[in-house]
Parts: sequence; structure tokens; C-alpha cells
Amino acid sequence: MLNKRQIIINGMCATYYHTENFDPQDTLLFLHGWQSQASHFAKTLQKCPNAIAVDLPGFGESDTPSTAWSLDDYVDFVAHFIEKLQITNPIIAGHSFGGSIGIVYCARGNLVKKLILIGSAGIRKKNIKKYGFYIIAKIFKIPFALPGMRTLRNSVRKWFYKKIDSEDYLHAGVLTETYQKIITDDLTQRLQKITVPTVLIWGENDTETPLENGKLMERLIKNSQLHVIPHAGHYVFIDNSDAFDDLFLTAIV
Repeated sequence: MLNKRQIIINGMCATYYHTENFDPQDTLLFLHGWQSQASHFAKTLQKCPNAIAVDLPGFGESDTPSTAWSLDDYVDFVAHFIEKLQITNPIIAGHSFGGSIGIVYCARGNLVKKLILIGSAGIRKKNIKKYGFYIIAKIFKIPFALPGMRTLRNSVRKWFYKKIDSEDYLHAGVLTETYQKIITDDLTQRLQKITVPTVLIWGENDTETPLENGKLMERLIKNSQLHVIPHAGHYVFIDNSDAFDDLFLTAIV
């Protein structure tokens, strides 16, 4: 059973959850992915002896920022959250977008016991295929703006973003500008600044953050080890929960 709490960080109300025996010393802090929320990891968190997870601004039950945020803004939020709850020497675990936050937080030199990256985002080198599609989108923008083309435009738009693996952009809503800022921030250089022990957990069939990205992160982070979960995709902790939990609960000891 997780306890639900709320806290004010820089004028915004944030919802977070923690285990019954929560202790700010040596706790596990979980950071969820884009279009997700802390409760999606609840099944695993409930098995942890000392853990806390927060709904990042704009997701779950936390307030949405009034301006477009960058990745560093989210890292600042997490830093303030840690400071306000007097959390010391945490293990930071991040899935996808949450992994990006964990990468930058650790690269800044903050005191962290261990970093666990789960299908983490962060490798964002320019994709030539996607770039070509964006050029095509610009060319066809005017015809689809004509009267009577709206229905067709929406259908083509959905097909387009699915084709370039950018459906998160389609569903970003008020966070669209924030999403645009975040996906252009490549973390390759920051990965090389991480000095804490790092565990990487990947689903072998991950198409959102391909396994090749995990292998590259393992090479860039000095003290790291990659574990691949079979029969699992991007949401590895759901797709193969038993195998994931066995590995994760061992990693946080």
C-alpha cells in the first residue's frame, strides 16, 4: 500500500506517493515517463522497502507549468523536491523521460547512491528519415489548410506521427512546446559525466527507445551494466513484470 501526499514546489502543487516505511535517507526515487504517472509503477513500488515516486508537472495529478519547460527545468523541479523532503543519498530510477531527468541530475554531480535507467530516453541524434518526413510535412501544410480538408488533414496527421514514431507529440496537448524542447536535447555528452554506479534495464523488443540506445549508454557511462529483459517492449515492467521485478529489487539493495 502506498501513501498519497501533495507538496508545493515553486508555487505548483505536486502529487507523490511513498511506501509505509518511507525514510528520506537512502530511499528509492522513481521518475515516470512521458504521458505516464507515478501510479503506473505502483505494483513494483509496493514491493520496495523504502520508496517514493512523484507525478512530474503536467502529468498525473500534479499541476501543469504555465510556460514551456525544458529538460533542465524538470531536473530543477526534482532537485527542489528532493531538497524539500530532505532526501539524502537516493537511488534514482527513471523510465523513459524520467531516465533523462535522472541522467542530467547525476551529470550535475548531485549526491546519488545509484542510478537505474529503464528504457531511458536521452540518445537523440538527428534521424535522417524523420528529418525527411518533416520536410514533406512543411510542403503539404498549405494544401491541408484549405476549406474542406480538415477531416483528411487529421487522418493524415495521425498517420504521419505514427510513421515517424512521434505519437507522443500528437498527444502532447498543452505540453506540445515542452515536448519539442525535450526531444531536441541530446544527452550523449552528459552521459559521460555520470560517475555513480548505474544499472540499465531494457526490454529486448523496445521500439520507443531501442536496445541499441541502451548499449550505447552502457559504453558511455563508466560504471554501468546493461540487463535485457526478454519478451518485453518499452514498458518492460508491465510486459514482463516478474523478470523485471526480480532484477529491479536486486538492483536497489
